[in-house]
Amino acid sequence: MSRRWPWPGRSAGSVEAPVHEVVFDEAFLGRLRRLSMLPGQLRAQGIAGEHRSRRRGVSPEFADFKPYSPGDDFRRIDWNTYARLDGLFIRLSEVTSELGVHLLLDASESMQWRGDPARPSKFTQARRIAGTLGYVALWHFDRVTVTPFGDRAGHAFGPAQGRSQALPMLKALEAMPALGGTSLLDTLARYLHAHRRPGILVIISDLLTGEPEDLRPLLRDARARGWEATIVQVLDEAELLPEAAAQFLAGEDPRAATLVELVDSESGATVRLTPDDPVLARYGEQVAAWLTGIEAVCADERAGYLRLLTGWDIGETAIALLRERGVVA
Repeated sequence: MSRRWPWPGRSAGSVEAPVHEVVFDEAFLGRLRRLSMLPGQLRAQGIAGEHRSRRRGVSPEFADFKPYSPGDDFRRIDWNTYARLDGLFIRLSEVTSELGVHLLLDASESMQWRGDPARPSKFTQARRIAGTLGYVALWHFDRVTVTPFGDRAGHAFGPAQGRSQALPMLKALEAMPALGGTSLLDTLARYLHAHRRPGILVIISDLLTGEPEDLRPLLRDARARGWEATIVQVLDEAELLPEAAAQFLAGEDPRAATLVELVDSESGATVRLTPDDPVLARYGEQVAAWLTGIEAVCADERAGYLRLLTGWDIGETAIALLRERGVVA
């Protein structure tokens, strides 16, 4: 007897699941307004944010005037000076500036998978994380770009700035479609080449593409160009934990030695196995080695890394981890 399972599967695959929307209620958004993105060593740029910078920006803390130019924030025009000099000037400060926050969101088919109908898919959890970070950045007037990718980069939201863009950003994430296979390495290389002005780069993905060492040259290149990169890896419990994988494969009886066929949802490749104890033990060892490799590469290249599971509550565990790893404060 054999059964055919998507692994990690299609949007619903063989596991029927309710629709999980990317929902942020007002109480949760109120908590997010008290957070801010941490730039680390990155020097903030621009003139309209709320982060300390050595560059002159615009804020209530006056430093100097400069003539108004098209594209400057008209809200910073000093009308008293206009009345005296009959010219438009804006107020400058040396203390506040904006950050460029770039969220690269894995929208490939592997992200549509869930190991339990009671849990959201990885893609839903990833969009919630992107929404959390994007909302925090927009609330503090940072410039935000959200770019989904699969085997290619999808239609981006942004660059956008200002609190009025928060709701459109959340709606764009809620409507974001899947994009087929995964090409993280090519997408990241093209993105770095296309965006010459560095900023905060957050890659949200299950990283089910290539080997950990493949990330090294790209993270090194990003660091050399001045980017501050963080990888947020989103996984389902059934991918990470051997006992959860056994329960998913065997159904109600996790010890049932039934032949199953696993189907790669992106390539269509298949593998047959019997999920007995030796197989599950080897699976656990390989997963642990894979995760250790990813962590080591990120540490070597000074990129942030954190791992989030689909069963974790964004409002509690996820935000606590984002704080602990220095992504938000």
